[in-house]
Amino acid sequence: MIQVTAGEPAVLEYTVTGTPELKTKWFKDGKPLPASKKYRISFKNNVAQLKFYATEMQDSGEYTFEISNDVGISSCTTSFTVLGWYYRTLPPFFTKPLKNIDSVISASCRLDCKISGSLPMTVSWFKQDTEITSSAKYTVHFAEGSASLEIKHLDASDAGVYICRATNSAGSKESSSTLFIKEPPSFTVKPESQDVLPASTVHFKGMFKGTTPLTVKWFKGDTELVTGGACYIMTEALASYLELYAVKPTDSGKYTCKVSNVAGSVTCSANLFVKEPAAFKEKLEPAHLVKKGGYAELTCEVTGTPEIKITWFKDDRELKESDKYRISFTKSLAILRVSEVDTEDSGEYICEAKNDAGKDICSSVVTVKESPYFSKEFQSMEVLKDSDVVLECEVLGTPPFEVFWVKDDKPVRSSKKHRISIEKSLISLHVFRFDASDVGEYQCRVTNEVGTCLCHSEVTLKEPPQFLKKIENISSLRGGTVVFQAAIKGSLPITVSWLKDNDEVIEDSNIKMTFVNNVATLMVRSIELKHDGKYFCQAKNEAGIQRCSALLTVKGWSYQDKGLQ
Repeated sequence: MIQVTAGEPAVLEYTVTGTPELKTKWFKDGKPLPASKKYRISFKNNVAQLKFYATEMQDSGEYTFEISNDVGISSCTTSFTVLGWYYRTLPPFFTKPLKNIDSVISASCRLDCKISGSLPMTVSWFKQDTEITSSAKYTVHFAEGSASLEIKHLDASDAGVYICRATNSAGSKESSSTLFIKEPPSFTVKPESQDVLPASTVHFKGMFKGTTPLTVKWFKGDTELVTGGACYIMTEALASYLELYAVKPTDSGKYTCKVSNVAGSVTCSANLFVKEPAAFKEKLEPAHLVKKGGYAELTCEVTGTPEIKITWFKDDRELKESDKYRISFTKSLAILRVSEVDTEDSGEYICEAKNDAGKDICSSVVTVKESPYFSKEFQSMEVLKDSDVVLECEVLGTPPFEVFWVKDDKPVRSSKKHRISIEKSLISLHVFRFDASDVGEYQCRVTNEVGTCLCHSEVTLKEPPQFLKKIENISSLRGGTVVFQAAIKGSLPITVSWLKDNDEVIEDSNIKMTFVNNVATLMVRSIELKHDGKYFCQAKNEAGIQRCSALLTVKGWSYQDKGLQ
């Protein structure tokens, strides 16, 4: 059993033996002895020691020391009594003095100390020379030798020196601590989001407050920015500036300013949008060939930041929406449709795309051509053998033309037999010394880039007259009527004449001649003896002449009638 007076130091010591490794444990009143700065525990050279720096009455109790190794365990218990102040009055003594504290605004902090000495004892707290008592802001606590001051909702004015004063009948003792209030950074001016044009200079500005020193960093997305090239960062004590030069659309993104100090960090972001200039992703086709009367559709694809304005021009004249011009711009496609085009619609068409960031143009040359057509065609014809024949037609439309001549589906080319000529709108084929081998269907085909026209006809040789039915011998009585008839074929026009005994027959009241539907007729009425004789029917055209003959015999005549003696 050991007795000591409160406030005095004391030592419990045991010497042990045994095979290492030896393990030690201390217990107070059957419970493991907690770690404390009031005493020190050591085990060296087989000597175990529990040393109290300044005993207190609450240190009284049964202390057990336990030693063990792999083969056994042994313990020893000692009764330890600390006598009260009535045996001796001890002045206050700080076994754990106050420490300086760093804290941040709006947080709470706690100042702690431990005090020994004879009771009764009073503990007071002061900030500078002003005593602190419990309130909504302060909580003062003292029990079992532990004193604390809790301060809530810290602000900058709470920084300073705090004093804990312990007093009993033997004297007083003080411990002091300095509370440092660290203000975390906060923005007073935040960087602002911006929409800018390409090649602009962009300024981001951040101003802040907080405990210095402050560390400032700028980021684009997750990438930290540093001064260099088109980027410049300038930081002052409570402000920082980010400048970006000659910005491009790829510089668009989220820019973040991060400010840090020992009390914390804060970030603020701003968006930069660099407008993309209007530009053509797909330009107009360089050239368009359009058929007269049809339509031309010009299409191009545009990129850039809205709003984009599309303007169309023809030969530097702006085009407006109308029945002739249909203009649309949807889903990045700009379309101009020109309807019912005519040759005067040919020219250069320009599309201009424009927005705040810039403009771009592209162009296309539109050529309107008229399909060829015949204003004059050659007709079927009959020609004389060995004559020179000319097939001629007139064609209109947009030159140049390609001309093809065909006879009976076989090409006709310039030669000694044929000559092809093209003179402005007149096209002709000359066939020299036309003969039977040249008879057939002739075709002229004229073509340009937008169409074709065709002209064809038969060319044949003229037929000389031919008697399908010849006149026949006729006998008639005097006073009667006779009719000679012949059926004739051949190329028109055919001229028919009648002869009697090589003299031309002349129409009179009794003689009638007709040629209708290829039938030649000679009618003779009131027959007289003078009508007796040989009659000829003669057919003639450009190709030749043919005759046929027959006898007219007049019956009932005498020598006197014939004028004979």
